[in-house]
Amino acid sequence: MIIVLTAIARHYAGKQDIAETVEVLDLDSDCAVGDLVSVVRAGTQHDFAIIRRRWVASETGTTLELTLDHPARSTGR
Repeated sequence: MIIVLTAIARHYAGKQDIAETVEVLDLDSDCAVGDLVSVVRAGTQHDFAIIRRRWVASETGTTLELTLDHPARSTGR
């Protein structure tokens, strides 16, 4: 699985020194658009939202790509 951050999410994660942690998350393929992903570091919770799922097909197989955004917004569910 590949984790991609939007520009705003990448900026936020970089300022919070959690970018590397977020980019290597081992999320399950059951994740859906609208799900929240919380990273807790030093007692502070950082919330990201899954805004896109994409399957990337190549000669070596298929990989799920999840795009995370920040701030996490309610999907109204």
